[in-house]
Amino acid sequence: MNSLQQSKKRVAWVAIVCFTPLFLFFVGWFLYLSVTHTYKGENMLAFAEEQRWKAVSTLEAERGEVYDRFGQPIAINIPSYRLVAVLKLGGERVGGKTLMPNEFEEAAKQLATVLPIAEADILKRLEQNVDRGQIEFGVPGRDLTVEQKEEIEAFELPGITFVEEPKRYYPNKVFASSVIGYAQKIDQNGRIELVGELGIEKSLNDILSESYGLYRFEKDLAGRELVSSDEQLKIEPEDGADVQLTIDHRIQQLLETKMNELYEEYEPKNATAIIMDPKTGEIIALSDRPSFDPNTREISSYSNFSVSSRFEPGSTMKIFTLAAAINEGVYNPNELYKSGSYKYGKTVFNDYNITGWGTIPMVEGVWHSSNVAFSILANERLGLSRYEDYFKAFKFDQRTGIDLPGEVNSQFDFESPMNVLITAWGQSTAVTPMQILQATSAIATDGTMKQPHVIKKIVNSETGETIRTTNPKEVGQPITAETAKKTREALDGVVNSDVGTGQLYALDNYQVVGKTGTAQIAENGKYLSGQYIHSFVGMAPEDDPELVMYIAVDRPNSDSSTTGPRIMAPLFKDVMDVALRYRSVEPEKQEKAVEASTKTTSSYIGNNREDAVKEATDSSFNPIVLGDGDEVTAQSPVKGQSYVVGERLLLKTSNSFTMPTLKGWSLRDVKRLATLYQLNLEIDGTGFVTSQSIGKGKPVKTGASLKVKLETPSN
Repeated sequence: MNSLQQSKKRVAWVAIVCFTPLFLFFVGWFLYLSVTHTYKGENMLAFAEEQRWKAVSTLEAERGEVYDRFGQPIAINIPSYRLVAVLKLGGERVGGKTLMPNEFEEAAKQLATVLPIAEADILKRLEQNVDRGQIEFGVPGRDLTVEQKEEIEAFELPGITFVEEPKRYYPNKVFASSVIGYAQKIDQNGRIELVGELGIEKSLNDILSESYGLYRFEKDLAGRELVSSDEQLKIEPEDGADVQLTIDHRIQQLLETKMNELYEEYEPKNATAIIMDPKTGEIIALSDRPSFDPNTREISSYSNFSVSSRFEPGSTMKIFTLAAAINEGVYNPNELYKSGSYKYGKTVFNDYNITGWGTIPMVEGVWHSSNVAFSILANERLGLSRYEDYFKAFKFDQRTGIDLPGEVNSQFDFESPMNVLITAWGQSTAVTPMQILQATSAIATDGTMKQPHVIKKIVNSETGETIRTTNPKEVGQPITAETAKKTREALDGVVNSDVGTGQLYALDNYQVVGKTGTAQIAENGKYLSGQYIHSFVGMAPEDDPELVMYIAVDRPNSDSSTTGPRIMAPLFKDVMDVALRYRSVEPEKQEKAVEASTKTTSSYIGNNREDAVKEATDSSFNPIVLGDGDEVTAQSPVKGQSYVVGERLLLKTSNSFTMPTLKGWSLRDVKRLATLYQLNLEIDGTGFVTSQSIGKGKPVKTGASLKVKLETPSN
């Protein structure tokens, strides 16, 4: 026997030895089951017979819906349909119940009139899948409306059918989208469910989600339910709970329209506008940009700017420094101070116009948004330690706890006293818009802060029974009611005086008080040049504010001539006026509530230069003598014009002069200079002078050309 034969013999024996026992095991197991009909103690024939007469069906339920404070729908459920073409049934083509190949062209032609897909592509899909049992048509064949379904059904195409699925629909489209979020379809083991992916749709997903039921019953040979059966088992389905928000759909809709206008014109990186009832903490409207339509979900930002972004707030922070000083009794509105600059250690801080407004009362420093005034209040009157206590009393060291996902906390470093001082007027420390709004609620009421919230109540969608209600929650009282009233009175001139930074926010029918803010933006430890976040927080009416509104616009794409108030005031005025009317606040014609320390200019013409300077200084002017003449020949402002304390008075003594430094001068002052000497003036930008074409000390004659560049600084 050769080696090949020996190898074959060994393989045969190995096969016999290995596979014979396995074969005998399966034969024995089969004989055992055939004789005993039992597996793991259960009679298999009885089990099969029982299953033959039983059926199980799923009982469907719906996701809870979302409504505004008046019951207007915001997020609802509607049916949608998925298109299916049946090409085979039971492995055989059955005429009339399936789509036959000779019917493909007609089907493609008809379907292309309804679906967003070309006729050729539909035909190709059908022909390439001719041997399959059934096919779908991808994205174009999903989420079909009732109207689309009925239109296709009218064609009476054989084998064309539909599968109904749930769909979330947002009837208002772009509408508080960062608050609402969205829910999308998820395939859960062959069953389509809606699952929240953003906003309260996600944070309240467990509350909104439905519970499917189960129904098991006995059936007859035809598959019909046996009514008299005792074997029924039914687990009832349960719809998700409905959520009612504090949002007012009327105000929200207007806010969205105005935010669209602002966003399209100025193209900021981000923007937010929030309206709150300070007495309850209810958010009446909230709109972020960029935003999105939750139906189409073309999303560029998945964060809610109002709670998920923190930034240095600028001068809106001065509200709380002022309130702290008033509460401690260290603020005297009539106290005079020298504006312009403030030295702390080796660091000098300037007012936003660099040179200030001369010696003015502290209350005018508030209206002008003077950094020097608030440095004095924080460092010399309050003391930095006490200021830090108030910073925490206003809850700037912790999240508000609003019922929205993604809220971040503030960011501050008070290890350095310098940072504490700078925080007092709005830089160094980053906070969220919602933290500003919560703190402002103390100013707008009796000194108590209310926690912001957007959920009004949660309701059982089947019974209408209220499951949970959000009641107003007081989170602190950093100041007294009297302090809150005095703070509003001090802020009044910001909007309603002739020198306030917020004059553009004044309403004709309601007294608005508030504070403007313009903050530099820090990146990698440095402030970006020429880029700002503009903001405003305002409340009305002053005596008993019904609403507080906060607006912030991050780096608008505008030239330097466009200030924060010019960007935001139209939105504030339109929305706040309408919102107050909707809240049934009685309009009242308002006049300017306060006046700055205005005076009337005297004539200095004919006076010698020394006497003119002395008289002008005594009259609270900041005199600027032009030329080397002995006698004043012209002046600006002229006799009879009004002026405010610290304003520049230009005194012309000859037809030529040496150029003073114009840095920090306003456009008005530069124009006065040009008028006095008939200069050919070229202006670049707006705000205050940062550079000039004729240097300091250079001789200038009547008719010379002067070019100045102006920029809008932080306030």
